[in-house]
Amino acid sequence: MATLCAHVQAAPPKPSEHDPALARYDPVIARGMAKDPADRHPTAGELMRDASEEGAGSRDDAVPLRSAASPPGTAPNNLPVQLSSFVGRATELRDLVRLLPDTRLITLTGPGGTGKTRLAIQAATELTRAFPGGIYLVELASITDPTLAPSQIASILGVAETPGQSIEESLAEFLEPRHVLLVLDNLEQVPGIAPFVGRLLARCASLHVLATSRVPLHLRGEEEYAVSPLGVPAAGAPQTAERVGQSDAAMLFAARAAGVRADFRLTDQNAPAVAAISVRVDGLPLAIELAAARVKLLSPSQILSRLDDRLGLLTGGPRDLPERQQTLRATIAWSHDLLDEPEQVLFRRLSVFDGSLTFAAAE
Repeated sequence: MATLCAHVQAAPPKPSEHDPALARYDPVIARGMAKDPADRHPTAGELMRDASEEGAGSRDDAVPLRSAASPPGTAPNNLPVQLSSFVGRATELRDLVRLLPDTRLITLTGPGGTGKTRLAIQAATELTRAFPGGIYLVELASITDPTLAPSQIASILGVAETPGQSIEESLAEFLEPRHVLLVLDNLEQVPGIAPFVGRLLARCASLHVLATSRVPLHLRGEEEYAVSPLGVPAAGAPQTAERVGQSDAAMLFAARAAGVRADFRLTDQNAPAVAAISVRVDGLPLAIELAAARVKLLSPSQILSRLDDRLGLLTGGPRDLPERQQTLRATIAWSHDLLDEPEQVLFRRLSVFDGSLTFAAAE
């Protein structure tokens, strides 16, 4: 009974009693937990806004309500901790780390399976000290309606809805004073999102965007950075472990193969088959990783001999990845489904060509 009476009558403990650094939130919590309902915030949205603005002292000092724990000296972020090593892409990574602090919008483009998302996350991770306002990954693969994108971004940043104000306006107000990097992933899923991104960039002078998409956004100031497949062993070069292992594709195969079979090593005996696998799958990172996963049961030579049915062989990706990344067939099907009907018809017509084709032939 005494405990119940304390809850009803006693004032709630102040956050500063637990941590003096939280003293600026004392009035927010006091109002939010006031005993008289008339003294409380009328809506949860106003409580959230009070916590992010008034309780933080000033908008310049405010921090997003949702952010991942970061090492001292780095900006708040929600970048996922990667469970496998980042292999290759030294040139691309160096370029992005150099460009992002001075470029407002960079779009990584390329077909599915080239590793755009992994490259974007790695580049952002390298820059956690360059964007004091935070670095936030927003995954948009599940969204097709561009009107839902602002809410998705706001939820990641901890920006609450405010009565009488659009979520885009609230988001812009939050971002205006902050030096933030937004990593917007899978924008091809939301083809109508470009105008919204353009408006945010035009209003928020310190906002930078790193996007991944099959196609560029076609916005002013956009820098398109094409993400090509990994480099494969040079044709005609000696097929030794040393020479083959210098290519990014072979390095990725060896690293992922060792992940499923601890004793796997790139040797002079298996190097020719690894090189051939890399070439046969066109250096596509997703296909290389799926092929390497087969090393648990098959030798590189046996994998190579089965690549005539690559859609049947390259399956069984990690279960914690999206379904579209678990098999090569699913990746191709997902990409095809993103095309409109005339584009799908064009691809069916182009299937009569064996291998590559010239522009004149396509016309």
